Amino acid sequence: MNKPALRWLATGFEYATFLKVLLLLAALAFCVPKANASDLNVMVNESVMLSALNRTELRQIFTGHRQYWSDGTKITVFVLQDNDKLHKQFCREVLQMFPYQLSRLWDQITYSGQGVTPIRVSSYEELVEALERTKGAIGYVGSDEIVKLRRVEVSES
Repeated sequence: MNKPALRWLATGFEYATFLKVLLLLAALAFCVPKANASDLNVMVNESVMLSALNRTELRQIFTGHRQYWSDGTKITVFVLQDNDKLHKQFCREVLQMFPYQLSRLWDQITYSGQGVTPIRVSSYEELVEALERTKGAIGYVGSDEIVKLRRVEVSES
C-alpha cells in the first residue's frame, strides 16, 4: 500500500466511510421510482387486425425493415423525439437498443433509398392523435386506456 493512489485505503476510517457511502448510493439506486415496461404499450390503429408481435417483428417494423402488414397495408411508424423520456424507455426496454442506434438505422435506410424514417412527433398528445387517424399506424404509448387504438402484445423472439 505504498502507492500514492491507494494510500487512502490504508486507514480503516476512510475505507469504512467509503463503503458506507457506496452502500448508501446502491440503496438509493434501487429506491428511485422508475416506469415499468408494463407502463409502455405498443399500439396500432384500429384498422390493423393484429393482437401480438414478437420482439424480432417489432424491431423489423421500427427499424424500417418491414414496411407492410400481412394484408398489404403500408405500416406508418410514429415515434416521439429522440430526447423524450418515453422514447428512450421504449428503445431500451422494448426494442432493447439505444435511441441513437435506432436513429442511425433510420438514417441508413433513408439515405440508401430503401425506406423512410418513422414520423417523429413533438408531443405525446400528437402521437396519440396520429395513431388514431392514420390507417396502418403503429407506435407506443404510456397507457392502454386509449379507446380508438388496439394494444399489441409483445412476446420474446
